[in-house]
Amino acid sequence: MSDNNLFPRKKDIFQKDMRDVQNVIGRPSLDTQFQVIFSFGNYQRWLEDIGSDIPRARTSGLDFKEKMSIMCTEAELPGTSFQTSLAVGHHQGIQEEFPNLRQFPPLNLTFYLDADHVILEVLETWMTFINPIQKGMKRNLNSFGRFNYPELYKEIIHVTKFERDTFLDKPQKSRNNIERGLPPVPRDNTQTKLTSYEFVNAWPTNLASMRVAYGDSAVLRCSVQLSYDRFFTSFYYDDSLSSVENTPLINRSNDAAVEGGYTISRENLTTSQNVRLDNIQYGNTFPPGAF
Repeated sequence: MSDNNLFPRKKDIFQKDMRDVQNVIGRPSLDTQFQVIFSFGNYQRWLEDIGSDIPRARTSGLDFKEKMSIMCTEAELPGTSFQTSLAVGHHQGIQEEFPNLRQFPPLNLTFYLDADHVILEVLETWMTFINPIQKGMKRNLNSFGRFNYPELYKEIIHVTKFERDTFLDKPQKSRNNIERGLPPVPRDNTQTKLTSYEFVNAWPTNLASMRVAYGDSAVLRCSVQLSYDRFFTSFYYDDSLSSVENTPLINRSNDAAVEGGYTISRENLTTSQNVRLDNIQYGNTFPPGAF
């Protein structure tokens, strides 16, 4: 066989009318449809200095994690790269590269800073807990800092991407039409679903400075860079995956969880509880009293 037969031929080049691919080019993904979900499970620990339950008056009646999600104006869908090793001499006259380590870029988030400065206080307290100055010695000349255990401050963060038609309730519209004697809404399999990135063991490494100055006013933005161990992805799924919420740690007993003498099926647990139980199952233990 000639080597030329391995190259693309004329029939492999798309030659149809653009109207034939209208459904493809007419449904691009928009970068404004996303939400960052702060699936914190240890925040009672690193927020203890200001109180793990921030007053609702400062968060507009929302949970502080919900306020952070709403005020997060920029996020990143992560890429990935490989660190490679060069191999020379395996084949004469050829040098090759092979991957030996997968690298993950940092996660950068930007927030609109709220007037009550809740977001800034949460991020500052989180970073201070990682390397705190010992209590009662903050102003002493001989004060010192000591790092906390990573298990106490590393968290889980989700970045979820969706589109404008993700939340259209077509079954409900069909039921309404049937009740009115109208034909049901045709089933459309092109409706987009959710795509989520789960960042495991995330923690802040750099809280950027914020410049304030006289002159024309603008919304103050707060940028933070986070490191993490790895991320997992789930593409094109329905609402079967619930967002993680902080819950007390539940001890694992085979396929059931036991708390206070009551046995709870794994099927009834939230995603947060299952994540923690999986961590215990795979040997990711926590120091006593961590939760």
